[in-house]
Amino acid sequence: MKPRPPLAPRKHLGQNFLVDPKAQQRILAACQLQADEEVIEIGPGLGHLTELILPFVKKIYAIEKDPRFCEQLTKKFPAEKFTVFDADVLKFDFTTLPPGLKVIGNLPYYISTPIIEKLIGYQNLFPQCFFTVQQEFAQRLAAKPNHKNYGSLSCFVQYYADIEILFKLPPSSFKPAPKVTSCFMRLNFRPPPFKVNNEDKLFTLIRTAFGQRRKRISNSLKPIFEKNTLEILKHCRLTGEERAENLSLKNYVDLITFAANLQTND
Repeated sequence: MKPRPPLAPRKHLGQNFLVDPKAQQRILAACQLQADEEVIEIGPGLGHLTELILPFVKKIYAIEKDPRFCEQLTKKFPAEKFTVFDADVLKFDFTTLPPGLKVIGNLPYYISTPIIEKLIGYQNLFPQCFFTVQQEFAQRLAAKPNHKNYGSLSCFVQYYADIEILFKLPPSSFKPAPKVTSCFMRLNFRPPPFKVNNEDKLFTLIRTAFGQRRKRISNSLKPIFEKNTLEILKHCRLTGEERAENLSLKNYVDLITFAANLQTND
């Protein structure tokens, strides 16, 4: 009987498998795994990285959307150390897993943002995440004010986490090779650095500002602050001539906090 051919990656699922042994070893070292810890692996694929991680941890919980790989992975790894869920990570209930797990994943580029946003909702359960992502995406997450990559996503993620880009991964590290450069990054969840009474209003404010990022904030924030726009900006030591990317996360917090106080006192 001829050996079964290897499973081919599916383009519509954004499958690009990390196959470079040196890159895999760098990732393994960066994750600083401990023998007594359990981890979540998002998108293990063919299990190349899983195979390296498994000897260094107590257990791996893997989430894999492709049932072809789930079947192979179940056969490949011992059940007492490895559990795979045939599931879409965006629909997965992470509360079914033990708290405190380290999250590791090679994220499909087309759904990197919703995956990060989902994990932020479980930030108290999983304090540290390590991801392979498109380099441009990671740069957007880590960007600071006055940089072209800085945007509403930067503010949202930085409100909940510290972000560090650890190293680049060239297209040749993957099969099939993507058309973009990737990188390996770390996300450390921690309490927000600023107290805000209504986080939804804060992020609505930020999205509104960046939705018209070419406009001066005195104009782009009028739909939020209406007739009080200039008073609020002046109180927060802003001229109104700034653009959205000129404001720090602290600036946005100050704006929404003073606006709320102003409304309370009216």
